[in-house]
Amino acid sequence: MKLVIDSNRIMAGLIKDSLTRKMIFDEEFDFIAPDHILTEIDRHRQYLIEKTKLTDREFDVILLSLLERIELIPMNVFRDHLELAESIMEKIYINDSPFLALGLAVNTDGIWSEDRDFDKQTKLKRFSTKELYDIVNRNH
Repeated sequence: MKLVIDSNRIMAGLIKDSLTRKMIFDEEFDFIAPDHILTEIDRHRQYLIEKTKLTDREFDVILLSLLERIELIPMNVFRDHLELAESIMEKIYINDSPFLALGLAVNTDGIWSEDRDFDKQTKLKRFSTKELYDIVNRNH
């Protein structure tokens, strides 16, 4: 199953060894994300390190291991879909437009996010962590 992964799911996977982290490493899923998530994670880096009580090195090791499971897609791949995504997301949450645009540009099954704002649009199905967990358990 190919899914766009919301940056908050990546950050949740960084914060603790949880169901979110387990789902990121599950071979059932292929994750993609706009490459700008690296900037977003870097912007929150100090907060994440303080929250996790990890050293810089430990944080980097976990981040790199998570990123090995996520294909980062440059803007030029989904730029042609950004205008449509922005028109859909402008009254919902415009900052999520790149995630929607990526999902529209690349053949995906949906987006993995806990953000219910994605339910206000109809172009891309939102999967919660629990839904992904149920999919894994149904297939194993």
